[in-house]
Amino acid sequence: MIPRTISQTVRTVLERYHKMAFLSGPRQVGKTTLAQSYQKKFPQSFYFNWDDLRHQKMLLKDPYFFEKQNRNPAKPFLVVLDEIHKYSRWKNYLKGAFDSFKDEFLFLITGSGRLDLFKKGGDSLLGRYFSVKLFPLSVGELEESFPSLADFKSRFHEVPAPSKSRREAYEQLFEMSGFPDPFSKAEKNFYHLWHKERKSLLLREDIRNASYIREISLLEMLSHLIPERVGSPLSLNALRGDVGVAFETIRDWILLLEQFYYLFRLTPYSRKVARSLKKEAKAYLYDWVEIEEPAFRFENLCALHLWKAVHVWQSQGEGEVSLHYLRDKEKREVDFVLAHKNSPVCLIECKAAQEELSPSLVYFQKKLEIPVAVQLVHQPGICKKIKDGKLVRWVVSADRWLALLP
Repeated sequence: MIPRTISQTVRTVLERYHKMAFLSGPRQVGKTTLAQSYQKKFPQSFYFNWDDLRHQKMLLKDPYFFEKQNRNPAKPFLVVLDEIHKYSRWKNYLKGAFDSFKDEFLFLITGSGRLDLFKKGGDSLLGRYFSVKLFPLSVGELEESFPSLADFKSRFHEVPAPSKSRREAYEQLFEMSGFPDPFSKAEKNFYHLWHKERKSLLLREDIRNASYIREISLLEMLSHLIPERVGSPLSLNALRGDVGVAFETIRDWILLLEQFYYLFRLTPYSRKVARSLKKEAKAYLYDWVEIEEPAFRFENLCALHLWKAVHVWQSQGEGEVSLHYLRDKEKREVDFVLAHKNSPVCLIECKAAQEELSPSLVYFQKKLEIPVAVQLVHQPGICKKIKDGKLVRWVVSADRWLALLP
């Protein structure tokens, strides 16, 4: 198994903070594999999967079945509850299990989008768990590089040396996605079959069962339109017209696609930026290979690496770390702004092959006085460092710079 970035975070939540760990993420990203791998570290454990009818009957007959397992009370006992959110009374069940047995058992809960949906109606589990999100594989994760935010900032002025194996892994990610199964198989035909099945299950099983959408074919149409709009502000009005449903319906469907890890959205950064855009978000996909245009696929790959880093740092308690984009009404734009406590840490621009610095990147770096600006290039073998007083600008191949991220 490939070591995952958030493994230590899961361990910290369970063993140091003594909370339930809610492990969520996109379908087929490796949640069950990670949970079972972590389970092997315990001499005492039980793996429960709601999709197993034998397990369902066990829970319905005796809700606290795990208490009856042969065990040594002096040693920790891990209970993994996979897909438990499919049980209609799962919130009350977890609340009772944790409150009654938190001193005797550790609880690792895994699931996809529905694990987060209950927060909309009030969080009856508040104070009993911490959320940990598992994302697709990334360059840094494949190198087992798990830097903190402070480590990342300290390495600003250098980038890793070129590496043939890293470049090959990066190109494999670009072509096969960061989902473990197609990435490991590294066969395009397998990816196509896998992608078709995964997307169908996501829309027709996960989302439909959770939301009772009747017009599932229109939701599928929406999912086909979004990859064409990656990299640009997402107009809900334009999508409403293309799909032929009400504005409120498109808004709700986009939120569902976000909650079930089909897409994520970045809001514009507007602090200290006059005449900036303040409303429309940009959307990116968790599976960037769905985007056919290489330049936009490249931008999406970089977006997910940064999005993942932000959530890793948040789950490690690094504080308010966020990711945005920059665009003003003069149409000057920078793809990404990485911020800490709402102050820009780094600007990142993506160019498939262009080595000449983007004028917008230089303009916004000077205006906001951001120490580091980076122009990532898809092509290999590029690394230029440009100093401008206290400001530093990089033009560098993406495989090298993305290795700085967890």
